[in-house]
Amino acid sequence: MLIRSKSLVNSTKGSKTLFPNNVKTLKQVEITPVFVEEMPDKIVQGEVYISKKYHTSRHLCLCGCENLVIMPLDDGRQWWQLVEKGEKVSFIGSVGNYSFLCKSHYIITNNVANFV
Repeated sequence: MLIRSKSLVNSTKGSKTLFPNNVKTLKQVEITPVFVEEMPDKIVQGEVYISKKYHTSRHLCLCGCENLVIMPLDDGRQWWQLVEKGEKVSFIGSVGNYSFLCKSHYIITNNVANFV
């Protein structure tokens, strides 16, 4: 099960931030955003496929275990929110792969997965 965290709210200002300054990063993995209309049959490690048409994103777990991670997209109220800044992407909401053996948890900001 993927856990969508709302912990990216700055409590002092009450506004959303892409990556809070007070979160300790355990490791970082660079990702490559790939915009597609339809999801490809072959998913490549390190590439995050984004379909605006179907409001979804897919990638192999960024820890390297190769489990498929599916992220529904919306305005951030219920699912993940995609934020584009030039050629970089961020997702508001953390990715908690707690049903996988790896139990990885990361926040994707500016094409970097920050493991927390």
